[in-house]
Amino acid sequence: MAWARRSLPALALAGALGLGAPSAQASPEDIFGFGPRSSALGATGAASAEGYEAVYANPALLSLARSRQLAVGLSSAVFDIQARTRLSYEPLHGSVIGAVLPLPFGDVLKDRVAIGLGFFTPFDLIVRGRILYPEIPQYPLADRTQSIAVQAGVGVDLGGLVPGLRVGGGFAALAALSGTVLVATDATGRIGTTVDDTLVASYGPIAGLSYDLDDTWRLGLTFRGTLVGNFNVVITVQDLGSLVVPPLNISGVAQYDPAQLALELARVRGPWKVAVGLTYKRWSAYPGLAEATVRCPTVDPMTGLPFTGDCTATAPPPPGYHDIVVPHFGAERSFAAGSGVNVHLRGGFFFEPSPAPAQSQLSNLYDDDRAAFTLGYGVEVGPRSARIALDLFGQAQALIPRRNTKEGGVPASNPGAPGATVSGVIGAFGTTVGVQF
Repeated sequence: MAWARRSLPALALAGALGLGAPSAQASPEDIFGFGPRSSALGATGAASAEGYEAVYANPALLSLARSRQLAVGLSSAVFDIQARTRLSYEPLHGSVIGAVLPLPFGDVLKDRVAIGLGFFTPFDLIVRGRILYPEIPQYPLADRTQSIAVQAGVGVDLGGLVPGLRVGGGFAALAALSGTVLVATDATGRIGTTVDDTLVASYGPIAGLSYDLDDTWRLGLTFRGTLVGNFNVVITVQDLGSLVVPPLNISGVAQYDPAQLALELARVRGPWKVAVGLTYKRWSAYPGLAEATVRCPTVDPMTGLPFTGDCTATAPPPPGYHDIVVPHFGAERSFAAGSGVNVHLRGGFFFEPSPAPAQSQLSNLYDDDRAAFTLGYGVEVGPRSARIALDLFGQAQALIPRRNTKEGGVPASNPGAPGATVSGVIGAFGTTVGVQF
């Protein structure tokens, strides 16, 4: 038991290092949209995106670019979430960078191919994730915004083959964590830890196409693959005498964007531009935040053969998420405010049902339906060959109050009993300054 008492501080330190290591919890563009114009237009874009915002909304639309574009800006979000008491979450503040480069091909490829890049980077971190005990009241969506968002794509105009048809592809990337923590005695008999963590990239594909029905109306279709940020820190204990500790896996899925399919119809010509769309999100494949800490061995340590014995290691129950469909709407009114000055007024709405079940069992991982109201403003100054643009957006996402009634009797047997009504507001706002040349 003396060995056990001496090892506890080292094990606690190892566990803290593993749990506190960087991880993400889903990309901010999945919550708010990407770029000030798309975010102001109800997170639309599969048929209506312009400039670098198309790298996420629909890479096919990058091929519309006829000049180089560079934009930089800021974006923020705040959270006011109530579940009996206020759940405390830090605000999000970060920088936005976007760029589009038409490729200078000739002949049949002239003005038909462009590449784009988009970045969102929080100011004070690379990525953040919190995997708490499931019975602790928490709102995982608020952590989902705290991560770097990176996208890259290419768009090709196939109008020479099929008039009005464009295709594009690219990827989104986020951070994932892999590492080990070794707890062992050194030559002097003292217990210490060795930590080796590696931050790696995880990728998800993005593909899109668009088709101009005529000079005014366009259809767009975008597929975004599952984007998963796993983290896995294995704690191994060695050379502690009679004390035997199995490998401990501090692991889970801290970042998860479900596979998505977005279909949109947009009016893209004239002073009034309108976009209406539906996005299907396959949340039923979500495995949950946490994975088993102690796992059944794959190899029998005594024989070296595949393990076939009894194992009572338990795994977290499935989260029970279900697929959802998100409707989007956006409208933009443009008008000339003077010589070489164009102004754009924007507004939109989307409604995202919660994919999570009501929290009636032991867990308190709350989630709500969200009704988002969006607004924006843009102004462009100068000729198209050297134009400066300023864009702003704001979002107010109302969390539709949801009652989570606990089964069973008292908090001792079911944490959070008899239940809690969860409600609140999420606010987002941002601005970019860009130049076309």
